[in-house]
Amino acid sequence: MITINKMSNSILMLVSVVFMMLSGCSSTEKLEDTVTKRVVASDFVLEVTTPTVIGTGETMKVKGTLEYTGIKPVEVTHGKPIIRFFFSGSEEERSYADVGYYTEFKTGQVIEVEDEFMVSKKGKQNLYVDMTADIELTMDPIEILVK
Repeated sequence: MITINKMSNSILMLVSVVFMMLSGCSSTEKLEDTVTKRVVASDFVLEVTTPTVIGTGETMKVKGTLEYTGIKPVEVTHGKPIIRFFFSGSEEERSYADVGYYTEFKTGQVIEVEDEFMVSKKGKQNLYVDMTADIELTMDPIEILVK
């Protein structure tokens, strides 16, 4: 009897461990399908994080950060938002406020911009990142596979 109980407990423990491992590999977590691109120019660092594989009908969330690494404060003229995203795999139109905004950047200051797109076109698509500031930063399009 004792051997059977120990064996049953061992099997139950093994099944529990396997179940926990499998539940940790959820299909909603797509860390391997996410990329962060980084561009450094003079005193600014632009980073963009986006999925690289997504399905039609899903909402694609993108995030961009602009960090000032200079020493002296600097005033920048820009539009709103300062980082703009355009996605070729979506039919959505964006309406942005043009230039006319000023931000004084201090060392270490970070501005974060998030956006989302309803994905509607299959195949290889591109996420374009545009800076509306008087900062010389250019990022190549990021390719995204829409299934």
